Amino acid sequence: MANLWPRNPTGAETEIRRRVAADGPLTFADFMGLALYAADGGFYTSGSPFGAGGDFYTAPLTHPAFGALVARHARELWRGAGSPERWWLIEAGAGGGQLSRDVLAASDGSFAQALRYVAIDPSARAADAAVAWVRSGALPVRGLHGLVLANELLDALPVHRVTIADGVLREIRVGVDGDGRFEDVLTAPTLGLAERLAGLDVRLGQGHRAEVCLAVDDWFADAGHGMEAGYVLLIDYGHEAEAYYEASRGRGTLRTYYQHLLGMDPYTHVGSQDISVHVEWTSVRRAAIAAGFSFAGTTTQAAFLRGLGFDALRTAMAARRDVPAPVRVANLRALDMLVDPEGMGKFNVMAFAKGVPDAGVMGLGEGTGAFEGPAPLATAAHMPFGGAATVPMVMPTWDELSR
Repeated sequence: MANLWPRNPTGAETEIRRRVAADGPLTFADFMGLALYAADGGFYTSGSPFGAGGDFYTAPLTHPAFGALVARHARELWRGAGSPERWWLIEAGAGGGQLSRDVLAASDGSFAQALRYVAIDPSARAADAAVAWVRSGALPVRGLHGLVLANELLDALPVHRVTIADGVLREIRVGVDGDGRFEDVLTAPTLGLAERLAGLDVRLGQGHRAEVCLAVDDWFADAGHGMEAGYVLLIDYGHEAEAYYEASRGRGTLRTYYQHLLGMDPYTHVGSQDISVHVEWTSVRRAAIAAGFSFAGTTTQAAFLRGLGFDALRTAMAARRDVPAPVRVANLRALDMLVDPEGMGKFNVMAFAKGVPDAGVMGLGEGTGAFEGPAPLATAAHMPFGGAATVPMVMPTWDELSR
C-alpha cells in the first residue's frame, strides 16, 4: 500500500495526520472534507482538477450546448415565476466557471437583463466581470428569488462510512497504523447514522460497506433559509435508497479519480485526487421537503436535455457548413456524450420549488422548437477538443461507475 510517512504530503494530508494524532481516528466525513476542501492542499482548493489537464471532467466541459440548454431552462423558470426584473442564478460548486460562461453566452433579451449570476465554490479561482464569485462551500445567500443549480456537487459532499461487523452497525473511521499508513478503524456510529438507515428501512448484511451523507440535510437547510421563492436543480449520479443499499453494492459506491484514472482507494494521493460517492436520492428528497421545498420532479439528463431542445440543437450542428467537417464531427461526438444512456445521459436530474409553481419544471416537452441561432461550437476550454478537433474522448462507462 501507498501512503508511507514521511514523504511529500499535501497540506490536507498533513492536517489529517495531525488531527488523528491529537484526537484519534477521524470520521470518514472529516477525512473526506479535509482531503477535498482543506484551505491548504485540498483537492478542490488547490490546483486545477477539471478538464484535460486535471483529473476528471463534467458536462459543462464536454460541450457548450449543456450550458446553452441550462440557460433555456433557467429562462423558462424565470417566465414561469412571472418574469421578475431580477432573477438570481446561484451555481453551487462552480469549479472553473465554464458553465457560467456558457449560460451567460446563451442568454439574451430581457432574461439576460434580469439575470444575476453568482458562482459559489470553495476555491473561487475564476474571474469574470459578469459573474459574482463567492468563496464558500455552503450557500451564503438570503432573500433569494431565482434558481440554485448544483451540477455534480452532491456526490462530493463528505460522507460517513459504515459496515456491519458481528451483526452490529459500526462506523468506519480513519486512523494511522504503526507504519504510517492510513487504515480503517471500526467504532460506534456517529449520532444520526443508525437513525438515517432505520428511517430508510435499510438493513445491511454482514460485511456490507456503505456511505451515509448527513451533510445533505445542512446543505438543504441553507438553501431553505436562503431562498424566498424559486427552484433548486440538482444534476448528479445516484440511486434511490432501496437500490443504493442493496446487497449488490456491498462494497459501497465510493470512487476516486486521479488524472482520469478510476480507483477505489481514498487513502492514496490524499489531497491530490477526487473522492466521490453516488447520491442517495431518497434522503435528498426528504431533506429538501424538510427545508420547505416541494418536490417538482425527476428525470434523466438525456430526457432533460432533449426536453429543452437537444435534438434540434444537434440537427443544427450537423447542418453547419461554416466549419470544417472534422470540427463538426468532433462537436457531434461531444454532444452525443451528454445524452449517452451508458454515461452522462443516465445521470439524474431532480428539481424542487419554493414559493413558485412546481408543475412542468422538469422540461418543456420532447422536441422543443428549433434552437435559436447557430448551434454553439466547443472551444479549447471544453475537454473534447483539448485544443484540437480530433482528440479522442475517454470516460468510464456507467457500468464502471455503478459497480
